[in-house]
Amino acid sequence: MKAFQTLKNHGVLSAVITAAMAASTATAQIEEVIVTATKRAENAQSIGMAIDAYSSEKMAEFGWTDITQVASQSPNLDIKYAWGNSMPIYTIRGVGMNSFQASDTPSVGLFIDEIFQTSIATMGAQLFDMERVEVLKGPQGALFGRNTNGGAVSYFSKRPSQETSGFLRADIGKYNRVELEGGIGGALTDSLSARLSFMSVQQGEGWVYSRTSGDDIGEVDLNSLRVQFLWEPSDQTSVNLKLFASRDRSQPVYFEHIGFWQPGSPGVFCNSFASGGKPDPRECVDVLGYSDTDNDPYAGDYTDRPDTPINADAELENDNSGFTLSIDHAFGNVNLTSLTSYQSYDRYQPKESDGNPGLFVDFLFASDITAFSQELRLSSNNDSGFNWIAGLVYASDDVEESPPRIGYLDDFIGLRARLVYDQERDSASVYAQGEWELSDSLRLTAGLRYIEESLDFTKEVSFLLPPAFGLENRLILAAVPDEQLGVDGKLDSDDVTWRLQMDYQLKEDILLYASASTGFKGGGFNGGLATNPRLSVPFGPEEVLAFEVGFKSMLFDRTLRLNGAAFTYDYEGLQAATPKVDEVLGTPLNFLTNLEAADVSGLELDMEWMPTNSLTLGFGLGYLDTDNNDPGLNFDGPFGNAPRQLPNAPELNLNASAQYDMPLPSGATLRFFTDYVWQDAHYKEIVNNLEVESQALWNARMSWRSANGNWTASLWGKNLTDEVFRVDTLTDPIGSGWGVYVNGMPRTYGISIRRSWGE
Repeated sequence: MKAFQTLKNHGVLSAVITAAMAASTATAQIEEVIVTATKRAENAQSIGMAIDAYSSEKMAEFGWTDITQVASQSPNLDIKYAWGNSMPIYTIRGVGMNSFQASDTPSVGLFIDEIFQTSIATMGAQLFDMERVEVLKGPQGALFGRNTNGGAVSYFSKRPSQETSGFLRADIGKYNRVELEGGIGGALTDSLSARLSFMSVQQGEGWVYSRTSGDDIGEVDLNSLRVQFLWEPSDQTSVNLKLFASRDRSQPVYFEHIGFWQPGSPGVFCNSFASGGKPDPRECVDVLGYSDTDNDPYAGDYTDRPDTPINADAELENDNSGFTLSIDHAFGNVNLTSLTSYQSYDRYQPKESDGNPGLFVDFLFASDITAFSQELRLSSNNDSGFNWIAGLVYASDDVEESPPRIGYLDDFIGLRARLVYDQERDSASVYAQGEWELSDSLRLTAGLRYIEESLDFTKEVSFLLPPAFGLENRLILAAVPDEQLGVDGKLDSDDVTWRLQMDYQLKEDILLYASASTGFKGGGFNGGLATNPRLSVPFGPEEVLAFEVGFKSMLFDRTLRLNGAAFTYDYEGLQAATPKVDEVLGTPLNFLTNLEAADVSGLELDMEWMPTNSLTLGFGLGYLDTDNNDPGLNFDGPFGNAPRQLPNAPELNLNASAQYDMPLPSGATLRFFTDYVWQDAHYKEIVNNLEVESQALWNARMSWRSANGNWTASLWGKNLTDEVFRVDTLTDPIGSGWGVYVNGMPRTYGISIRRSWGE
């Protein structure tokens, strides 16, 4: 009842009813959205699956240039950065991997031009010169394979064509932010075309103030480049080669400190936290007795130690490069597709992670990641009553913590922690899916995939002793392999995933569907600072069984698109970072493990309405009921009464947008656009330590578009109400009385100029 009362308070129910009643008077029609959710181009409304798709034009209206922003208009989708500006964590319908280790693979598959991203460290691709983004909800194990328990999010670059086209966009905004994005392409010969795309984000002023150094921190220096060549020697054959590279030299994002303990009473919760669950910095400290009392979420007494990488001049050194080669050839009624990809990612990230002026729990993260994949698939391309697709995939990746990760714990326990590991993974799968037209209105879909995965893992965790903190004076705490524990560093996983779906075309524009599907994610090893050797024992696979029913409709002469879905999940062995007491330090540290089980159920509603040619309204609603059924006591939170909800899964979330076009006498158009997203109170961590209160973001844009459509000038504002938006939390109220808020940016505004050719 709480959820529906909230809907009433927001005026949502009345708005939906009014929309449905009034839409019949409209003259405009909603355009079809073509997606490749079934590995073939289809109208999204004809696919029995919950899908949110966004074209390049729609993304431009929302002003999206960062992958996390996609979640703002997709119900029950949450995307957050684990460390402020890198390593995004995707959660769909409560299913996701809430971890920040580069060795971890996500529970929601991210695909860039159909290539699976093996590590969360490589998932922060910029949205530039994109064709579309597709969000597929629910397990996608049959067609998309491993690590798609929550769903799959696919990003598609704009490909070359024989037609000359291009654009250049320049944004100037608050904090001396300048964005340059462009793409240009066309024919090189009668059969060869190319496209060059780039993105540069330069922000000369930070938005978080360090009282220690006197500097504003948060400058951005990010450059990305993509080059594609498309060869089409005949109507049956196309070959596309994509080369890409990016370079990130931005400053890390800094956090807001939280204290949980009573001053002078270690382990005793402060009154505000104990009585209301909301620690007041005026009376709450961490284990070192520190508290940030100025109540400014964008300022802190941050560590500035020039003798370590943890200082005000620290910057990321993240470099990404690789290629993707896609080949399509038609043999009569059968298409052959080959996808080959290689990627190299070097990560160097100093992180002031505690908001405390001392060297408390500050880290240097460094990773060297390489990944290769090859997929071959065959698919039918006829108009018969039976369509099919079959394929096989091989992939390998290597994640190495190099140079070693260092934990600067000098002022906490007088030591530094050192971590090195190397993880090699090989995976292979074979899959097939068929669609049978049982009648003019009834269609059956069945898919099956066999997945096999193997890991080879080595690791050493040690303490570096003072005063030199050198390798010659280190104490080895844990290692893999470990003969005494019987851990040889090798792990094999395999499973069969499937999908069964029935679609019923009730009317020409109304589709009803029901599906059952499964997802699988292989086991692995802890890539964290596990100082207890027993925490080197591998964790097992994660599996999801999902049932979903839904409808898709185009109503009132195709002026109203209304889609809905209800679902329930049986979630077993979910891999989660959860506190375990470390016998060396005596404090809880987060390590990956398997939880016994969880239940997820919910619903979604998605609407787009065009009452006139000039006005377009959008609305989305997500409702979730999640239960962590693991018997572990730590999931009851510090007071033993936590609701045991899954993280990043607010009970209710809603979004809305409105676009109005005003024709001008000159033939130009003035466009007004606004969007809004609201989240119910929820938790960011699997252990429900600290609840994030309900929060909202409101953005707006006003644009002038020339009569020929080649020029666009915009004024825009984001987070117009200047809300302190909590992106994430990291907390340890019991072991160290410490935590942090990861906050989104305050209100920003700026101007944008766009010039296009042939688009």
